[in-house]
Amino acid sequence: MDDPLDVGIISHSPIFAAGIRSVLERDLGTHAIVLPSSQHDWPPLTALIIESDNLNHIESILMLCRLSNYRVKTAVFLSPLAFHLAPAIMKMGVDILLDSTQGCEQLPHLFRSILDSPCVMVSQSFWKTVFHENSSSSDYSSGLTEREYQILSLLDQNLSNVEIADILLISIHTVKRHVEHLLRKLNATDRHHCVQIAHQMGILHKTRAALPTL
Repeated sequence: MDDPLDVGIISHSPIFAAGIRSVLERDLGTHAIVLPSSQHDWPPLTALIIESDNLNHIESILMLCRLSNYRVKTAVFLSPLAFHLAPAIMKMGVDILLDSTQGCEQLPHLFRSILDSPCVMVSQSFWKTVFHENSSSSDYSSGLTEREYQILSLLDQNLSNVEIADILLISIHTVKRHVEHLLRKLNATDRHHCVQIAHQMGILHKTRAALPTL
């Protein structure tokens, strides 16, 4: 992170955009650029920040930006009125999802984290929305069953479905079904994304002692 970071900012609020730009330039020494919401000719960017409550708008911006640079890191700010969009936006593979009412002082720390290692940063306020429908189906606050926790831990060890089935003494079909449930409950796009989200939530450590002893 010795090289200056080029960060693009798209926001409907000039004041909000100016605040983000000021914090990033002050604390990270970034080159921050406020871009129009209709941006199509993308400059080289290390990261892109979007402040919007319009799901289609966010999806369109992310798609266009990634066409120019598929490795760009992305952060989205939502207002409390749009918390219900959190699961859909997480499926788009964003790196940071934040509550726009909580300010942007934490952005420098979050950017350091996602640039140093692959991870997903999400405001605590969003998790209630993400797991609302699942929280009553399990003794675990995250909405996962004990078996799902076990499989999640094995996914964290990069094991295949065949290896997981052998360890838990269940069929491959059953493993696939549990993995599908995990992807849905964690709103993940794939197995790797599922593990990233679980680490960010701090739930993977709960699985360690729950694995069967063979």
